[in-house]
Amino acid sequence: MTPREAEIKEVGRRAGGRVVGIAAAAAFESRVPEGYRPGDILPGARSVVVAGGDGPTAGAWRCPDHRVMEITGYDLRENVAIHVMCDHIEREWRHYAIQAPSLSVHGHEPPMSMMLAAELAGLGTRSLAAHIILNPEYGLLYYAALITTAELAPDPPLETPACPHPGCAAMYRRIGTTPCLRVCPACLAGRVGDDGTIAESTYNRERCHSRAQTYGIGSFQKALLAIVDEEDPGRRRTMIYGDFFTKSLQAVGFYRDSIAQCFECMRVCPVGRKYRKLE
Repeated sequence: MTPREAEIKEVGRRAGGRVVGIAAAAAFESRVPEGYRPGDILPGARSVVVAGGDGPTAGAWRCPDHRVMEITGYDLRENVAIHVMCDHIEREWRHYAIQAPSLSVHGHEPPMSMMLAAELAGLGTRSLAAHIILNPEYGLLYYAALITTAELAPDPPLETPACPHPGCAAMYRRIGTTPCLRVCPACLAGRVGDDGTIAESTYNRERCHSRAQTYGIGSFQKALLAIVDEEDPGRRRTMIYGDFFTKSLQAVGFYRDSIAQCFECMRVCPVGRKYRKLE
């Protein structure tokens, strides 16, 4: 690692990133189709810098009312870190930089995968729990990335997967399941091999989406259409001021509830749990 890589990582960590890693833009070429590569977003792209930030606080994980998770913990520090690093690259290094777009412009597919970016930057690996990227030290982190024309030495992908945790592998050998597979059999399925690594993993995204992301842009559109089509003024008023439409508006306004409302697979995950044990 040269002084330049160390410099940008320090800038990102000071801005709120828990971890910062670097991937080569060319590493995406063989992994994703045309139109979803860094060079398709920023012509001349050479590097991708990825920041991982904390989500819910340790206190939020312990709240007995799980609905509280819907409205707390998403301070999006990783995005702040990315913006600060973009500014640093353009102002100090005189290279182009852009935040990698991670929200869908149509359908469910974003222009660039933050999961793949985190993997290629050596920050984590996919898990049995909905294929969520787990950092081996901190567990669940939220990822954002930037694309730049600056050439930076990439970090290698992790050699040892973060999932399954040794305790989960031992549990699977004993009873044929893991904490995440057991807590959410409706959405998750998988198998741990004899070598203690993931042998098979299935995630039913559509089922999870309908169960765990019930508020957001989609629910707002659905509710609005029903309200417009409702002919009875009294019922229409009730629908507008009802909980479902109200929470849908909150989700769109704060972009919090639209991220997820179910954390059960992560609540039972032992990876990074030591950081959630406080006094």
